[in-house]
Amino acid sequence: MLSSVLLPNLARGVILRRPLMTGLVTGLDADRRAVSLLRGLRERHGDDPLPLRLAGRRAALVLSAEDVGRLLRETPEPFSPGGAEKRGALSHFQPHGVLVSDHDARPRRRAANVAALVPGQRIHPDGDVLAGQADDEALALRLALRDDGVLDWRRFADSFHAMARRVVFGSFAAEDRRTTALLRVLRSRANWAYVAPADRAAREEFLGRVRANTERAEPGSLAARLVAEAAASEPSAGCPHSGNGDGGDRRGAAASGGSGHGTGVRPEDQVAHWLFAFDAAAIAAFRSLALLTSLSPGAHAAREEADGREGLDLPLLRATVRESVRLWPTTLMVIRESTRETAWREEVFEAGTAFLVLSSYFHRDSSRLSYADAFEPEIWLDGRAEAEPGILPFSYGPAGCPALDLVPLTVSLFLRALLRGRNLARVDAGGPLPASGLPASLNHFALRFSL
Repeated sequence: MLSSVLLPNLARGVILRRPLMTGLVTGLDADRRAVSLLRGLRERHGDDPLPLRLAGRRAALVLSAEDVGRLLRETPEPFSPGGAEKRGALSHFQPHGVLVSDHDARPRRRAANVAALVPGQRIHPDGDVLAGQADDEALALRLALRDDGVLDWRRFADSFHAMARRVVFGSFAAEDRRTTALLRVLRSRANWAYVAPADRAAREEFLGRVRANTERAEPGSLAARLVAEAAASEPSAGCPHSGNGDGGDRRGAAASGGSGHGTGVRPEDQVAHWLFAFDAAAIAAFRSLALLTSLSPGAHAAREEADGREGLDLPLLRATVRESVRLWPTTLMVIRESTRETAWREEVFEAGTAFLVLSSYFHRDSSRLSYADAFEPEIWLDGRAEAEPGILPFSYGPAGCPALDLVPLTVSLFLRALLRGRNLARVDAGGPLPASGLPASLNHFALRFSL
C-alpha cells in the first residue's frame, strides 16, 4: 500500500513538482491505481480511518468522505492544520506562515489573510485592478506567441508568475524574477521537509525581497490590503513595535512581528505562501487549457464565455479552474494532526496521529460521483460539488484556503484575456481529452498549445 499510495506523491514532489517523476507517475497511471486500492481497502476495512505506522510515525488513512468533513470542520481543535511534516516543509520558506503557526499566533494571521484575500466573495473588492494586471500580462504573452509560437509550460508559467507578482505587489514586481527563482530553490529543498536543513541564506534573501516588495506594495494589490490589516490589528500602545503613526515604521509594526516576535502577523511569511500557492494556480490554469480543448460540451460553453462575456463575473471559466483542481488535485495529500485522543466509529486514535486524506481518491470516487471522471463545470454552479464533503480543491472549514474565490477569479480573468479572439488547440502528442473517462493524471509539463 505504501508504494502504491504514498510513494508516487512523494516522488513527484509535494511542495515543488519534479518534471521527470511527474511524467513517470503519469505514465504508470499511479493515481488511478491508488484510487482503486483505497476503494478496495474501504470495502475490506470499513469506513474508519486505517491505522498506519510510517517510519515510527502514527498515522491514519482516511477512507470516508464524511470523515473528511469532520477533519476539516473540527480544525484547528482537535485536528491541527500544522503537524511535523507541514512545519518541516513550509519552514524552508515561510516559518511564520498561518498554516504552521501556533495557537496564539494563528488567529491574527488568519484574519489578515482573510482581510486581504476576501473569501466568500466571488468578485474581489479590487477585482478591477486584478483584471487590469491579468490583461497586461496576457497581452504580453499573446504578443510573444504572435508568430505561430507554441505555448508550453515554461512560457506559460513565466507569464503567469509575472501576473501573480503584479497581483500580489503591483506592476513594478512583474520583472522581479529573482524572488520567484529563490522561492523555487527553497521549495525544492522543502520537498524533503525536515530531512533537509534549511538554506538560511537563501531564505533570508527571499523573505527580505518579499518584505521590501510588500513595503512598496501599490494600492489595489493584495500585499497592500494585508499590510493595512496588519497595521490595524496592532495594539495602539504598550507595544515595542507599534510604530509612530506616520507610516515610516510600517515594517516594525506590521512586518516584523507587532505585539511580539512570535505572534505578529508577519506579512512577508503570509505573502510567501501566496506566491507558493500561485504556482499551484498556474498548474490548474494550464490544465484548464487542456479542458477547454477537450471534446466535452462544457468546453465549448466555457470558450464561448471567454470570447464574448464582459465584466469580471465569468462563472464557467471559474468552474473550469475548479474542475481542473478536482480532476487533478494540486494538493496531493491533505493532512490534519490530532491534538488529543479522538474516537471514531470503532477506532480510537491517540494524540499526535497524522490523518491523511488522498485528494484524488475522493475527487474520483465513481461509486459516489456520477461525474467522477468527466469534465462537468456545472457541478460548481448547481451546488452538487459543495454538497460533497470529500471534494476539497481549496479545502474548507476554519483552515480552508482563504483564496478559494480569489484564485478562480484571477485565473478566469487571465484565461479570458489570453484566449479572446484566438483559436486554442492542443498540439502535443496527447491530443484532445475525451468527453468522459478522463485520465487520472495529467502531466502539465508535457502539454503544448497553439493560439
